[in-house]
Amino acid sequence: MKYCGLTDKGLVRKSNQDSYVIATNGNQDVFAIVADGIGGNLGGDVASRLAVSHFSKAFSEVERFQSEKEVVDWLNEQIEAVNSRIFNYGKKHIQLKGMGTTFCAAMLTSFGIFIINIGDSRCYAWNTQIGFRQMTLDHTLMNDMIAHGELTLEEAKNFTKRNVLTNALGVWESVRADIDIHHEHLDGILLCSDGLHGYVKEEVIAKVIRDQELDGSLRLRKLLKDALEAGGYDNITMVVIDLEGDSLHG
Repeated sequence: MKYCGLTDKGLVRKSNQDSYVIATNGNQDVFAIVADGIGGNLGGDVASRLAVSHFSKAFSEVERFQSEKEVVDWLNEQIEAVNSRIFNYGKKHIQLKGMGTTFCAAMLTSFGIFIINIGDSRCYAWNTQIGFRQMTLDHTLMNDMIAHGELTLEEAKNFTKRNVLTNALGVWESVRADIDIHHEHLDGILLCSDGLHGYVKEEVIAKVIRDQELDGSLRLRKLLKDALEAGGYDNITMVVIDLEGDSLHG
């Protein structure tokens, strides 16, 4: 298994409110996270950093998980804890009220691959069977309206509120998280903020990220170049995990 990450503030934003981490525990399980901060002033920066630092510390203290259920219970417990931590921090610091962050993560264990999503950062995965596929559902107003039949796919192409989030970590007292477990073998995983997937076409991302002639860091730098050439309107953060030939996870 090989993994690496990259983050850049882009060409327009004054600061980088994205954060990422790739952590390991006592059993050498891997937990990769991308968090895209939201909120005025520096609130998004604070929220995303609180999220990744909390999970990085908590995960590194886990010696090993004993079952799938234990992993899911641990994830739900930690998500609830960090949501309260960010929410209460925002209440105590009035200038940061309303801050929050997306949270997209992949945990690789001997029990399978756990993909966790809150918001609109994304996880993609690929292998010969599924091709290159988005593994998460964006928690956005647009997707909610499509699901409820209030917006057609054709109308969605010109929907002006496509980036409005319906779910985020730390904004509200409670939060919902999608947790999916995958047992199939995957050749690789990409986590990214919408600074990449919002401006670079999925087919371009797929072509670059599946190019095994380049190592992970070079592929991420190439995708960063594509995002900057598309305008660099947002912070851009990515983590790639190469699993091809890895028999331990998946």
